[in-house]
This record gives sequence, C-alpha cells and structure tokens, in this order.
Amino acid sequence: MRIINTILALSALLAFTACEVPEADKKVYPELTNIDNTMWYSYDQKSNIFYDIWYDGQGRGRMLGYDTSERENEIVNRPFSYKFTPATEQFDALVFVDFDDGLYYGGILIPKGNFQISQKDVYIIQLYQTDDKYEVVYDENGKMKSTIQMWKE
Repeated sequence: MRIINTILALSALLAFTACEVPEADKKVYPELTNIDNTMWYSYDQKSNIFYDIWYDGQGRGRMLGYDTSERENEIVNRPFSYKFTPATEQFDALVFVDFDDGLYYGGILIPKGNFQISQKDVYIIQLYQTDDKYEVVYDENGKMKSTIQMWKE
C-alpha cells in the first residue's frame, strides 16, 4: 500500500509541475500609468446593454450603452469625471468615477495578464458604487449595491 501511495504522490507531483508555466514563457505586459485617451468595454447582463467607456483625458469621460453588440442604437449616454492614481509597490492603481447624474464609483485597475476575456489577456477596471466619500454602498441585504467591470486589450 505504501508503494501505491508513493506512486500516486509522485504522479500528482509530475502532473502539477507539468502544468506550471516556466518564468521565461510568461508574457509581460506594460503597466498602465494613466488611462487618458483609452476606450474600455463592459456588458450589463441584467439589462443586456453593451458599453463603450471613453476616458477622454483632462479628467472627463463618457459611458455609451447600446442595445446590441454591433453598437448601432445608442440607449445610454452618461458623461463623467474621473481620477486615476497609478500603482505603487504597495498599492494597486485606483480609479474614481463621478457620473454627472450624481452616482459615484471607485475601484482598482487589475494589470493585464491576470484575466482573459474571449481568450485574450486584458486589463480590468473593477468599480464599486460608493458615496461621495468613496465608501462602498451596500443594499438592504448587505450586498454591494452596484458594480461596473470594464476591460481593454
């Protein structure tokens, strides 16, 4: 029995090391030091809305929503102001979005290479609805009231 356990442990170890990607083969992507003049994508499954989010520069942007992935019929147009703080050794990059309609969101930029969408490595911005002091807002069930996730290649 001890031999079988040893063989199984060795097999598991070989399988694990065979799946590990060598350091030399890992892709390295540039760090985003700003988001000015970039366009991001998002999709709201509940409302079936496809979004293009533009960070135009000088702290202004626009979130455009469409009823299909072909983006022909615009149904949402939400201008916003934003602040971006680049990542440091201790902290992730931060993004704060203040929509002109009075809603606030804050969150982080996740570097490219950590997530894939359609089998492509992407940068992710994960935002959470906040109050005007950027404290996360929760609903009556203790869940985050609203989130926005966007990505770009």
